[in-house]
Amino acid sequence: MSNSNWTTLADIREQLAKRWRKGELLRATHQPDTLFPLRLLIKKPGPGELVDQFDAARSWINHWQTAASQDLELEWQTVNNRQLGRNSLPVAVVLPTLEAALRQIGQLNATRQYQSLTGEISHQFPELADWCQLKPLAVLAKQHEWKTLLAILTWMAANPRPGIYVRQLEIPGVHTKFIERNRGLLSELLDRVLPEHAIDASASGARHFEQRYGFLRRPVRLRLRFLDKAQDISGLRDIEIPVDKFQTLSLPVDTVYIVENDVTALAFPDTPSSIVIFGQGYGIGKQLANASWLKEKNVMYWGDIDTHGFRILNQLRDAIPNSRSLLMDAATLRGHQHLWGIEPSPHIGELPNLTEHEQAVYQMLSTLESGKNLRLEQEQISFAALQEK
Repeated sequence: MSNSNWTTLADIREQLAKRWRKGELLRATHQPDTLFPLRLLIKKPGPGELVDQFDAARSWINHWQTAASQDLELEWQTVNNRQLGRNSLPVAVVLPTLEAALRQIGQLNATRQYQSLTGEISHQFPELADWCQLKPLAVLAKQHEWKTLLAILTWMAANPRPGIYVRQLEIPGVHTKFIERNRGLLSELLDRVLPEHAIDASASGARHFEQRYGFLRRPVRLRLRFLDKAQDISGLRDIEIPVDKFQTLSLPVDTVYIVENDVTALAFPDTPSSIVIFGQGYGIGKQLANASWLKEKNVMYWGDIDTHGFRILNQLRDAIPNSRSLLMDAATLRGHQHLWGIEPSPHIGELPNLTEHEQAVYQMLSTLESGKNLRLEQEQISFAALQEK
């Protein structure tokens, strides 16, 4: 019908569809005068194209003459051409109303549904009116679930910080798995519905949903092994307990090892009056921060010889200043050169809690081989080296 560079009705509809996908047209339901009438430019044939592609241009003009309607007005411009004389070409489309634009992309019914939902949501929770306008597509995406969402919000508004597990909730028509699947959305809504004192601002993100809104959380657990057979518990040497219980244990041991690799912890050699803690990366410092009894023990941390291993050690010392590193020294690094790897996303920054020797190794990781950040993973280090230490 036409040169692909010339605007067609399909192109105009795609422009409207983009505005729909951005939420612009739904937001316009609140203040349509800010967007409509909407004028969209048409790319028309140039003077040379009118001559060289006359039949295609005439077909293109007919296309727009047919497309013009009450919902879609055209602006025309008369152009002079030495060979063809005066010709009128469409230069812009004007959509007089929001309804006209919505009919072009078949979204009129969806918009009416959005308006109905927004009215219902705002009636029950006026504080959500701005959110509905801010995130209209989210309102529509959950159109079949708002009855459930509103039931949850109503219950939470009446029972802030309930102090129970989410699975204990008994709200008619609400399965608790629905809450678990929609934590992100519920967080956005609850932040607007609940009073400030009912929200723990220090906990953010879907992972901390329970803490933020006052539900009980599954206790964080810590795994450890007794390395001294004489100190096992009825034959149990490998146990896992809630972190808060560990913090108050005050075990009668002299040395506490913390290692990152589970198999290494399982194979750790028997050692008198000692335990080994299965490390949990960056979480370990926070978990041990309140175990004050550890400050009286010989605490040894063994992690990967890479920037993140030293960063975890640095954080651990915020909680346990007396902790020392194990097999994270220059001799160990150089003695396993054939096992060096490259760290894909190294940490860059100062680690003030490292000792002078640890700082030297931390710097070596980026200087031993130009342009590379070396790493020696813990599981690569021989057990002979561990037993010697």
